[in-house]
Amino acid sequence: MSRVLLVGKGPPDRGGIPSFLRTLLTGPLAERHQLTFLNVAHSGVPQGGRATASNLGRTLRDFVRVWRAARGQDIVHVHSAMAPAVTVLRAGLLAFAGRLRNCSVILHVHGSELEAWLRDGFRLRLLRLATSPAHRVAVCWTNGERLLVGALGAERVRLVDNGVEIPLETEVNPGTGTPARVLYAGLLTPRKGILDLLAASELLHARGVAHTLCLVGGTPDEGPESEAPVRNAAAAAHAVLAGSRPPEQMHGAYADADIFCLPSWYEAMPLSIMEAAAHGLPVVATDVGDVDRAVLDGITGFVVPVKSAPSLAAALEKLLSDPEARARMGAAGRHHIRMNFSSEATARAVERLYVEVVGPVR
Repeated sequence: MSRVLLVGKGPPDRGGIPSFLRTLLTGPLAERHQLTFLNVAHSGVPQGGRATASNLGRTLRDFVRVWRAARGQDIVHVHSAMAPAVTVLRAGLLAFAGRLRNCSVILHVHGSELEAWLRDGFRLRLLRLATSPAHRVAVCWTNGERLLVGALGAERVRLVDNGVEIPLETEVNPGTGTPARVLYAGLLTPRKGILDLLAASELLHARGVAHTLCLVGGTPDEGPESEAPVRNAAAAAHAVLAGSRPPEQMHGAYADADIFCLPSWYEAMPLSIMEAAAHGLPVVATDVGDVDRAVLDGITGFVVPVKSAPSLAAALEKLLSDPEARARMGAAGRHHIRMNFSSEATARAVERLYVEVVGPVR
C-alpha cells in the first residue's frame, strides 16, 4: 500500500478532473492505497489560466500547500489540463513541490487543449521544463499519448483510460417521456458545442420532431462572460436550463433522459458520455479526442462531425423517432462501458503506474 497525495481541482469545480478524482477517491483504488486529497480549486471567479496577480499568488500558495502535504508521502499525483502556458507552469511548480519532498511524482494530463497549444518550439521547451520533475506523465487520450511520446519519450508517458462507476441494473431507468428528452451535461460555454446543439434542436422542431432539450451545467473556466451567449440562445430556443448539479445528483438527470448529446469542439476522453452510456442512454457526440472509442458509431449511438448542426439534428432524429433503437443502443453502450471503461479498469491502470514510480531512485 502506497501513501499517495492526489493534487487537483475538486468541488466547487465541475468537469473532468473533479469527476476523475472523485472516481479514484471513492473507488477500488482507495481500498488498496492510502489516498490523501489536496483540493486546489478556488471559489472565486474562474480565470481560465490567465496570467493575473491572483492566479500567481494562488499558485505560490498552492506550491507551499503541496510541499507541506507531501511530507511522508510516497507519491504525489498532480492532475492538470496542461494548457495554456500559465497552467503548464503551475502544474510544473506543483510537481516540483512533490519532488522537493523526495516523492515519486506523476503528472496527469487531462485536457485536449494541449494539442492546439503545443505548436512551436518555445512551447515544447516549456512543456519539457514543466514536466521535468515528474517520473511519469499520464494521459487519458490516444492523440495526447502520441503527442507527449514525441515530446518527452515513450519511457515516461503512459496512457490511462478514464473510467466511470457502473450503476447497478436497478439504478438504470432511462426515461421514456413524451416528448423524448435530450440531455447535455457540461460547462455552459460555446466551445462545448451547445450553440450547435441548440441550432440542431431548432431544425428538429421545424421538421415537427418533438423533443425536450435539457442543459445541465455551470460556469466555465473562461468566466461568466463565456456563459452569456449560451444562456441567451437557450432562452430563445426554449431549452431547459437545469443549473449545475453535484455528481451524486447526476443519476437522476440520466434517469430522466432518453438521449445524451455532447457536441464539443474538442475533448480528450470525456467522462460525461461514459457516465450517460453506463446509465443505458444512447449517445450522440462529435468526433473529437477518443470519443469514437467510447461511442461505437451506429451501435451505441452516433459520432458526427464537429460544428455541424445538420449532422447533429440528423443523428438525434434517428433516435427521437425510434424508441426501440434508443433501447437497443443504450443497452449496447452500457455493456461497452462496463467491459472497457469501468472505474475498476482505471484503478488497475493507475495502480500499475504507482508500482512503476514508487521504485525509481529519487
